[in-house]
Parts: sequence; C-alpha cells; structure tokens
Amino acid sequence: MQMIDAIRADAAKVLQEGRAKLVIGYRARGGHRGPVFLSDPAGAAALVYDDACKQNLAVYLRKPEVRARMPVAVVAPPAVMRSLVLLAAEAQLKGPEVVVLAVGDGVYHGVLDLAGVEALLKEKYAGLAPSPDLLRRIEELAAMTPEQRAAFWTAEFAKCTRCYACRAACPGCYCSRCIVEKNMPQWISTAAAEHGNYAWNVIRAFHLAGRCTLCGACEAACPQGIPLMLLNGMLAEDVARQFGAKPGYDREAKPVIGSWNPDDDQGFIR
Repeated sequence: MQMIDAIRADAAKVLQEGRAKLVIGYRARGGHRGPVFLSDPAGAAALVYDDACKQNLAVYLRKPEVRARMPVAVVAPPAVMRSLVLLAAEAQLKGPEVVVLAVGDGVYHGVLDLAGVEALLKEKYAGLAPSPDLLRRIEELAAMTPEQRAAFWTAEFAKCTRCYACRAACPGCYCSRCIVEKNMPQWISTAAAEHGNYAWNVIRAFHLAGRCTLCGACEAACPQGIPLMLLNGMLAEDVARQFGAKPGYDREAKPVIGSWNPDDDQGFIR
C-alpha cells in the first residue's frame, strides 16, 4: 500500500499545484484495470497500480481531447516511459506537455519530467528485454523454415477480425489516417480474410520496427489472442542486432526507419 499511497499523493499534488491539468492513471474495474482521467485532486484516491495494469497510457497523449488539457501527468512503468521518450523523439510530444509518475517493479520513482525519465531509463532500465518465455518462443520461430513460419503466421492471422484493437492500444499508431482506411488506391483489403489479414498484421509490425517498446498493450487488447508480441519481439531483436537500436531511450534518436548510416549492413543487396 505504501507505493500506491505515494502515487496517489503525488497525483493530487501535481493537480493542486497546477503542474498538470489532468492525471491519467489506472483504476480497478472488478479484476481488470482500466484508465482513469482525473482533474480533481480528491479523485486520486481511485488510483491503483499492480501487475494487472497492462494498458499503455501514453496512447492517450495524441488524442485531441487530452491535448487540449496539457500539461498532463501519466502513471508510467518503464515500457510506457520508453513510449513517452519515443513520442518526444518523433516530435509528437514536447517536454513541458507531460509530467511522469514513474513506477517500476515494486518501486515508485516519483514525479519526473521527460529529461528525468530518460536519465532513469538509462540508469535503471537499460537492460530491458523480452521475457525469457518470449525469447524462447522467438528462438523456436527463428529455427523454423520460411515456409513453416509463413504457415504459422497464416494460421494465427486467420483469427483476426480486423477490429483494430491492437492499433487503438498502441501509442506508436498515431497516423491521422491509417493505411487500412485509404481506398484511393486501396492497398489492403478491409475484409477479415486471409490476404488482407496477413497484409495488415505484417505491415503494422514493420511500421513498428525500431519503434516498439514491447509494452504488450496490443497483444493484451487483441480479443483473438494473436501472439502479436512474438512478431513485434522478433522484429525488435532483429533491429537491435542489425542496427544496435533500442527505441525509447533517447529523445534525440533518429528513427531506424527513415534514417541511414553508411556503416549499415549492405548484405541484403544482391
């Protein structure tokens, strides 16, 4: 209780002092944890934080309704902190617009600005990596033949109903108009059918290559249980290995997609 009491006290304080006009955190809904938006310091008593808090609250910072209330305070574990730094690096978020109630595994780090978040991540969470179970599954997938991997993902993507909950849950999916909404020309079929499902899920994963902070919000939101973190994790491992890039640690970092280094591996050219 000591940790949540500190979070509640700081949430109320930043509202009282005017450091934030809105606090975005988590509240209990039965056994689930959903977002809560607080503008009254008295409401801070509703805040909760535990392992069931899976949603990446950084996703709300691109919403017009929230942007109109900046500056905003956000309850943020390490993966969410990385998302905030990533949004800043991609010019989607400015330092004065966000205050961070920084939490870790059983520890509360207090109220930080983005510079403080970046320093904390580098000092305490530089070694963040996929879970051992996810790494094992990535290795198993990597050991398959291309044909086996294609069959595996075809079967998984066949479950997709194209609800786009994964997109809605991801702070990296902030395009004002997604490729699946474009019909002149129409690049991806909107039907929940094999070809369109495969194209949607693969294109979205490649758009997140070098950008995914492995928060897991997309997989948690998927009603069909598609192992999206297996796909995202595999790409993240490839990006780290080939380009040495780990997103969400540097507000000045150039994106892996959209930047070029003369020392990049040219081995793919035939």
